[in-house]
This record gives sequence, structure tokens and C-alpha cells, in this order.
Amino acid sequence: MTTKTAPRTMQARRARIAALISSRTITSQEELGTLLAAEGMTVTQTTLSRDLDALGAVKQAVKGGAAKYVVSASQDTSLHTSGAETALARVTAELLIRAEAAGNTLVLQTPPGAAQFYAGHLDRTEHAGVVGSVAGDDTIIVVMRTPAAATRLCTSLLRMAEQRRAQ
Repeated sequence: MTTKTAPRTMQARRARIAALISSRTITSQEELGTLLAAEGMTVTQTTLSRDLDALGAVKQAVKGGAAKYVVSASQDTSLHTSGAETALARVTAELLIRAEAAGNTLVLQTPPGAAQFYAGHLDRTEHAGVVGSVAGDDTIIVVMRTPAAATRLCTSLLRMAEQRRAQ
């Protein structure tokens, strides 16, 4: 059984809200509140409204006249899934020196001083199978759920680096 835990802090809640908004279509505060409650984060509508405002989340029209929440361009655009993927591809091409999967762990090497910056970009993309990461000065350890997930992410990052460098 996999147990996910997060501290019950405003920062953790807002990070989860941003992740939910970037990973799926959310059309109402009620829907967002239900998703958070399913993860053990019960919030009032007032708190949720304040969190959305603090994140710069706005409703944006989508096809069919519906509207969904997005984080406005004036906020951190890396919270958007496509923006996070684009940023990760750019940063990977610039910073990834070496990547190796070892069991369910992925070891990434960067230039000195770049590991935490790179790990932040990796964390914002929410790759499937990632349990968590630890970044030092020039090395990142990424713990994956399975060895296969570690191999897939390693291959994906190496391919991303090579494709960006070829452009």
C-alpha cells in the first residue's frame, strides 16, 4: 500500500491546488474542494477562494463555452503542465550531464550548483512514478515507484536533452 502524506500547511495546500489545476480541467471551486477532500485536505470555500487568488488562478474559456481554472501568465507559468514540460526540456538540455537508473532510483548529474534548480523543474512536471527527489550541489537522487519507471524517466530525460541540443 502506498501512503501519500503532505503537511497541513498553507504552502502545501496551495502547491497541491496549483498541481491539480495544471494537470486536469477544473471548472469550479466545488470540484476543486472535492478533489482536495479526497486527498485528506478539507478546506472551506473562503479559504479555497483565497488560495486561488493568491496563486493568481483565473477562469479561462475553453471549447464549448465552458471555463476552467488556469494560473495567470503573471504568475509562475511553470505550473502549467505544457509550460513545465517546455521548461524542463530547455533546462535538461542545458544542465543534464549524466543520467543513470539503478533499481528504482535515478541519479542525475548537473554542473556544480545546478542540482536544486534542475530538481525544482523536474518536480513541477509531476512525472508518473516519482515518489520524491533529493538534490545536492551537483547530483539529484530521484526515487521511483518501480525500476521500470526509473528506466522510463531516465530514457525520457536523455532523449529530451539530445533533442533540444540538436535544435
